[in-house]
Amino acid sequence: MRKNILALIIAGAFIAGAAAGFGGGYYKYVAAPRKQAVEMAKKQQEEMNKMVRHGTITAVEPDKLTLKVEKGGGDIGQTITLATNEFTSIQVGMNFVDKPGQKADLTKWFKAGDTIDALVKDGQALALHREPRPGEQVQQGQVSGLPGDQPSPNPGQVAPGQKK
Repeated sequence: MRKNILALIIAGAFIAGAAAGFGGGYYKYVAAPRKQAVEMAKKQQEEMNKMVRHGTITAVEPDKLTLKVEKGGGDIGQTITLATNEFTSIQVGMNFVDKPGQKADLTKWFKAGDTIDALVKDGQALALHREPRPGEQVQQGQVSGLPGDQPSPNPGQVAPGQKK
């Protein structure tokens, strides 16, 4: 009888230990990282919401533009000036129109009255986006219909002398 009770206690302790080990491992490797990822995503989303601005351009210079903010951040109703650098991404429609690592001339892509979305950090524009104007055709990496623009020969192909 005592052997049966001792075997039952040992088996119970083994099962309890295995359950505790599985539960601890599940929490450490599944539940806790999931909880941390959700918290991090919320913080990143809050930071991103503070950085996004939507508004109408009031003035454009080659390396900066002035924006009357309609939505986003704490600047609603204010006019802010955004500086750009060679790392600022410029997007028209779904296509990026600037070359990475080269400072773009904003007067080529934007004009007063355009409505844009901007990703802003410390007065610096990280990314600028506008929808194509009526009658403007957007092709791979180029916008035609603007002065001086040449559309690529075939969508998806690189013009001679350009790198992919």
